[in-house]
Amino acid sequence: MAVNRRQEEPGDTESSQIRERAEAIHAADIAIEHMERALEKLNSASNWGLFDMFAGGMITSMIKHRRIDDAEDEFNAARDAVRAFARELSDVNDPELLRFDIGGFASGMDIFFDNVFADIYVQHKIERARDRVRAAIEQVGAIRAQLMRF
Repeated sequence: MAVNRRQEEPGDTESSQIRERAEAIHAADIAIEHMERALEKLNSASNWGLFDMFAGGMITSMIKHRRIDDAEDEFNAARDAVRAFARELSDVNDPELLRFDIGGFASGMDIFFDNVFADIYVQHKIERARDRVRAAIEQVGAIRAQLMRF
């Protein structure tokens, strides 16, 4: 019994590549959206952190950590989106570039032992997280720009 195998037309390969590129671009857009929202939340947390260092108290610390939690939620969504993006691209090797952890201990320490040293420690971690998000946005954006050129 002969198996009927469809011969791939030259146009099929090209349309397949266009479709795969469009899927990768879409995945990049989703990842960037989540990372930008995470950055907004971290910016808010940073602002609350500065206020907390100079005039805040327990309520301010709680608001700051709520913003950090919101940023972490966006980071988790971004991490999933970057993994989807990586599945679309064979040359993206590091979906863990969005590692995010302010740390539960730091949150508890900052809220319950509300002092300038705890505030400075948490503020430093927020700044490091912001730097990582900016770098991730740039990296995904650069790959996305390359896809758009082809």
